[in-house]
Amino acid sequence: MSDELQKKRQEKIANFKINFDESEPYQENMTEDINSSSNVSEKDSAVFIDDFEVNDNTDISSGEEYAGPIYTADKKMRRKKRSLARKRRRAKSKHNIIVFRIVWFTMVILVSILLGEYIMVGVNDLLAVGREEDKKVSVTIPSGADIDQVTDILYENGIIKNQVFFKMYATVTKKTTGFTQGTFEVATNKDYQALINYLQSDMNRTDIVTIRFTEGMNIVDYAKLLEKNKVCNSEDFLNVCNSSQFDEDYEFINNIKNTKDRYYKLEGYLFPDTYDFYVNEDLDTVIRKFLANYRRKIYQTKSRVSGFEKKVTIEQRAESIGMTMEDVLTLASLIQAEAADEKDMYMISSVMHNRLSTLDNDGVSWYGESGLKFLQLDSTLFYPYSTQADVPVSIRNTYVSKYSTYDYEGLPAGPICNPGLAAIEAAVSPNDTNYFYFCHKSATDDEDAVAYYASTMDQHIYNQYLAGLITE
Repeated sequence: MSDELQKKRQEKIANFKINFDESEPYQENMTEDINSSSNVSEKDSAVFIDDFEVNDNTDISSGEEYAGPIYTADKKMRRKKRSLARKRRRAKSKHNIIVFRIVWFTMVILVSILLGEYIMVGVNDLLAVGREEDKKVSVTIPSGADIDQVTDILYENGIIKNQVFFKMYATVTKKTTGFTQGTFEVATNKDYQALINYLQSDMNRTDIVTIRFTEGMNIVDYAKLLEKNKVCNSEDFLNVCNSSQFDEDYEFINNIKNTKDRYYKLEGYLFPDTYDFYVNEDLDTVIRKFLANYRRKIYQTKSRVSGFEKKVTIEQRAESIGMTMEDVLTLASLIQAEAADEKDMYMISSVMHNRLSTLDNDGVSWYGESGLKFLQLDSTLFYPYSTQADVPVSIRNTYVSKYSTYDYEGLPAGPICNPGLAAIEAAVSPNDTNYFYFCHKSATDDEDAVAYYASTMDQHIYNQYLAGLITE
C-alpha cells in the first residue's frame, strides 16, 4: 500500500478518535451496552467510517490508539435495535392475525347462520310450506311476459315469498319462458313447479268469453262481436281471414280458386255456433276454432239420408248432385239470408236450383219466360255491407256490389254470410218444385211471416199483391 494512502487512513482514524473522545459520557454508555451484549460475533467487528471500511484485517500501523472495539459496539447496538423492532413487529403481526381470525371466524358463523336461514326460507317457499291453505288469488299475465314480470306479479300478489329462489328454480328447470297470457285463479299453496305448469297452460285461464254466432251473420259481424268481447281486434281479424295461412291445413280453403273475386276469403266457412274464447286470444287459434267446426260438420259427420245406402257426409251429398262444396256453401248463404224459417229454406232452395238450371238455356224456363239466369236476390245488393245504410256515405247512392245477383248471372263469387247447418242441408236437398219466384209477407205481432211461391211472373205479381209488397 502506498505511503500516501496509508497517511490518509491514519488521518481519518485520528480525526474520528478525537471526535469520539470529546463525547466521553456517550463512550462509557456505549461500552456498557457492548459489555452487556452476549450475541456479538466476530463478523460484527466491521464498521464503516464514512466510505472507509475497518475490520479485523485492516492494517493500522500509525502507532496511535485504535478505537476498533468502539466502532463494533455501535453497529451491534443498532442491530440489536433492529432485532427488537422486528420482534415487536412479529408480535404485533401475530396479535393482528389472531384478531383477524377471530373476526373472520365470527363472520363466517354469522353468514352461515343467515345463509342457512335464507336457504331454509327459500326451500320452504319452493315447497309452499307455510303458505295459506284454500286461498286463491286472481292474477293477469300480460302477453309475452318473461320470468321477471311473472315473478313480480306472483310476489306482489302474495303467491310467492322469495323472488330470487323462484327465478333460480325457473332457470335451473329451464322454465323461464312459455307463460300464457290471460287471467288465472291461482291457489297460494302451489309449489314452484305446480305454479309454473299452471301458468303455462291455457286450460287454467279464467278470462273466458262465451260468444254465440247466429246463422246468417257475415264476417264483418263476426269481427265486431269478437272485438266487443275483447277477444281480438276486428281489423286484424278481417286481415287474417283474407290471408293464406290456413291453406295448407284445410283442404277446403286451399280449394278456393277465385279469391281475387271475393270480398272475404273465409266468408261462409266460419261455422255459426257457440264458442269459448280467451280475452286477447291468438288470432290463429280463434279462426281455427271456426274452421275446425266447419270441417267436422261438413266433412266428418255422417248421417243417414234417403237415397243413400250408407251414412254419408254433406260433402258426399253435394257430389251426388254435381255441386262443389264452394257452390253449396254460397247457395246456402243465399238461402240463409232469404228464408223466413227452416221449412221455407227447402222451398227457396228449389227456386234457386230451378233458376240455376236455366243457365244452360240462356235463362229461359220451361214456361218460356226469360231472364231467370239472374237470381235477383235483395240480400246481395249491398254485400259486404248488411244494408244500404251501412255503405259509406260517399258511395252509398252509387254503390254496386260485385255480388249483386241483379247485375251478375248465377251464383256470386262466394258466400254472403255464414250459413247454418239447416241452410246447408236445404242447399243439397231442395224440394222438388216448378217454382221460379218467391216472396214474403212480413211477420207482425199477430201473424207469422208468410211465404209465397210462383212458377210464372204473373203468379209472382199476384203473390206480391197478397204479401202487401205492391198495391196495384
